Amino acid sequence: MPTQPLPTDPLELEENDLAATMVEYLQRLRPHAGLILAVVAAALLAIAGSILVSSQAAASREQSWNACLSAFGGSDLDAFNEVIRRYPGTPAAQWAQLVVADATLTEATDMLFIDRERAQSRLQAAGNFYGAILAAKPRGMLAERAILGLAKTRECLGQLEEARSGYAAVAAEHSAGGLASLASGRAAALGRESMREWYHWFAEQKITPPAQPAAPASADAAAGEPPAKKE
Repeated sequence: MPTQPLPTDPLELEENDLAATMVEYLQRLRPHAGLILAVVAAALLAIAGSILVSSQAAASREQSWNACLSAFGGSDLDAFNEVIRRYPGTPAAQWAQLVVADATLTEATDMLFIDRERAQSRLQAAGNFYGAILAAKPRGMLAERAILGLAKTRECLGQLEEARSGYAAVAAEHSAGGLASLASGRAAALGRESMREWYHWFAEQKITPPAQPAAPASADAAAGEPPAKKE
């Protein structure tokens, strides 16, 4: 039987060496084939799981925005609180928190000249709402609105230095935003001594709810006669 001639071409020799090396490598891997397949299977499962989680997250985000937009269509804060409860950590929940915080601040400022104690309580609640939003490190308009809201809350609480710093931050960090001019003006106003004196005077005022009017007296009581007995 004729023997196969030995290759003399350098390229052919190189190809033969590569083939021999591959055969040797595959022989070495043969005992570990089961382990390799298990590793590959685990990797594929991880990829599939990641795709599934990503898909579920996208669906959850869509649902959260639908719920938030639906809440905007009404006037009940409970709908926004439901978005916060059902979709924590989502952008939609953060915007819902902002709506609740703004509404609480508005309620508190309306009370400042009527019921100081209740107003202080609502201001603390508004400050907590804004703080929760900022703790998530939001960006853009959401961050701008939350910083401004917290600054307004602190101003109403008489924390003028903290309020002034917040206004200055909005003006500096969101200079292109629509609230920069307002924030800059408030920061400048709180730097004036006359403004500080007014807030000091206001803090010393005792503001309590007006007394409820007494029930109207009957005609007999007005005449000094005991009320007639009913038969």
